Amino acid sequence: MKALPPLFLSALLLLAVPAAQADDTIKHQDAKPLAQAQRAVDQAQWVKARELLLPLARKGNPVAQWSLARLLELPTPARDLKRALYWFTVLAEAGAPAAMEAVGLAHYMGRGTPEDLPLAAEWFRKAGNAGEVGAQYILATMYERGQGVPQDDRLALAWYERAAAQGDEAAKARAERLRALPPTTPL
Repeated sequence: MKALPPLFLSALLLLAVPAAQADDTIKHQDAKPLAQAQRAVDQAQWVKARELLLPLARKGNPVAQWSLARLLELPTPARDLKRALYWFTVLAEAGAPAAMEAVGLAHYMGRGTPEDLPLAAEWFRKAGNAGEVGAQYILATMYERGQGVPQDDRLALAWYERAAAQGDEAAKARAERLRALPPTTPL
């Protein structure tokens, strides 16, 4: 297995914590083990990073939960997609939009769980309603193609427009293309 550059993983893992989750959640006593976990990631010590993050995640630290989930989904010796999904689900059920999108992706792609497109659509809808542009785009595509939801060009257009309103250029192009086509969904 080819190793990923530690700097890339550092940015991907601990620095990718959704800002809303990081606010007011890093307790002073958790700062040291989080920093140690970051150093372990920087040194490609995946198992050590997992061991440092797990106790913090178990006691409810959302930064540790997010970081642990991200670590567990990376192609390293610490990879465990089922456990990654577990931690993303904990965060999603607590209202974290980025985690809702991650749970949707797991069900959409069958990562750590069997593929379940209707369940993926539910999670993408929750994340999309919370403003996650990626979830909005994927849900629009699901409606456009009838994947896990009834095919519905009007709903596809509505979700593409929501993503486009947040600056997603691909969503803007798909919305324009849909507007130019004859409607397939009966009024």
